[in-house]
Order: sequence, then structure tokens, then C-alpha cells
Amino acid sequence: MNFRLEKIKELSGRVASVYTVLPDGDQASVFEQFLDEYNGTYQAELDDIVSRLHAIGHKTGARASFFKEGEGKWRDLVCALYDEPERKLRLYCLRWGGDFIILGGGGPKNTRTWQEDENLSYHAEMMIAVAKRVHRRFKDGELKWTAGYKDITGDLEFKDEEDD
Repeated sequence: MNFRLEKIKELSGRVASVYTVLPDGDQASVFEQFLDEYNGTYQAELDDIVSRLHAIGHKTGARASFFKEGEGKWRDLVCALYDEPERKLRLYCLRWGGDFIILGGGGPKNTRTWQEDENLSYHAEMMIAVAKRVHRRFKDGELKWTAGYKDITGDLEFKDEEDD
């Protein structure tokens, strides 16, 4: 998958930065697609998730208690953001400490594990793939943290042929 990472300025603030994945050829980011898909059917949960994301950027940072960690491969930082444990909607993302997250997509969780649900599997696997490529760029020095570790600089466009 070809994609680029984009900062979401409205959700990012003085405490943490919030980025999302924009697939090549799409007008909307994966996070925007998530919002569009569940608008109406899960409106209260979406409102809570967006409020939580705004608070993460502007007030609280990305506290571990907001996320279910270990949703991906060992040490890849893929996790699920949710409003409250009894709520259904899950949003898959990458979390670097309390200062930086990359949002993907997700959906309602009606199974014991994400692997049992086709939609959740798709979104979790996408974030696992994004994590692998982002980690590789950091390791190769193509991505670097800015002062304060809230933002990244470097090549934020990922092309399949470049990362193989």
C-alpha cells in the first residue's frame, strides 16, 4: 500500500501530535473514512473518540490507559483506542509514548479477538504494515523526531517499491 502520513492539526496540540494515514489516490484519510463509515450508527462513540483525541493533543497526552496495547506484532506499538471498555467501536493506531500517535481505521468489535472479524483484521493488519514501514524508516535515519518528540520530519510518503 502506498500512503503518506499527515498531521491532523485540529487534534494536535501542545501536549501531543496526532497523525493519520492517507492512502495514495484517496481524498480522505483512513481516519476520516472511519468517521464517515460509522457516522450515525455509532455517533455517540465517535463523538467520545474525537473528544478523547482532542484531549490527547491538547490536555492529557496519549495516556496508556486510553489504549489497549499489544494489538499488533511484538513491540510494533499497534494498539486500539476506545472510549470505555464496554463500548464497541475500536480505532487502531500506533502510539509512541504520550506525545505522538498515528491513527488508522477500525470498527465495532463484536468478537473476542480482532482476528475473528474481517473488518477489524483489515484495519489492524494495515496498521501493523504501517508500523513496520515507519519503524524501518526511523532505523534507516529517513525519519527523525523533532525537538520534544512530538513530530517527525523526513520522507512521510511511503511507496511500496521503495520500502521492499
